[in-house]
Amino acid sequence: MKKLFLMLFFLPLVGFTQEPEFKKGIPEDLDKEKIIFLKHEPIKLSEFEEETKSTEYILQRQKNHNRILAQSNGKLEIAAMDYPFEYAITTPSTYFSLAEAGYKYVLQSSVYQYEHLMAQLPEDELLVFEYFIFDMQNNIAYEVFRLDEMKVYDFKLVIKRLKKAIKAAE
Repeated sequence: MKKLFLMLFFLPLVGFTQEPEFKKGIPEDLDKEKIIFLKHEPIKLSEFEEETKSTEYILQRQKNHNRILAQSNGKLEIAAMDYPFEYAITTPSTYFSLAEAGYKYVLQSSVYQYEHLMAQLPEDELLVFEYFIFDMQNNIAYEVFRLDEMKVYDFKLVIKRLKKAIKAAE
């Protein structure tokens, strides 16, 4: 199931027709290539015909997501300054133009699809998102770290984990 989800997630990214190759670690040329960091985008609030505890919960999660975006994305601008190589910051819906402009990598995660905000999770379940450096030219996804859903808006932590993975690969 996980493999199918990842395949469905990566295939549409840049027009690939086959599943990416998955690797652990960091691309060897990351220090020489440009990477794209994705900031969070607002989502459209769900509309429900009837109000239940479940729908109230879903709407609350969606409203919280939209409410903290400006602060979270602002922290990405600051945290990215600690990244030692060339980068750009954009949104998940607009980064393809940067790929066409020569950016080879994007720090990608299924968190940017926001599916986790569209349904109620089982009680006591904490989602964990894998972050990949996706090589858009060669269709390779490098798994670099994981974050639980409570930390996906903490871009200082995201950049810190990325830098730690780079250092570990040296």
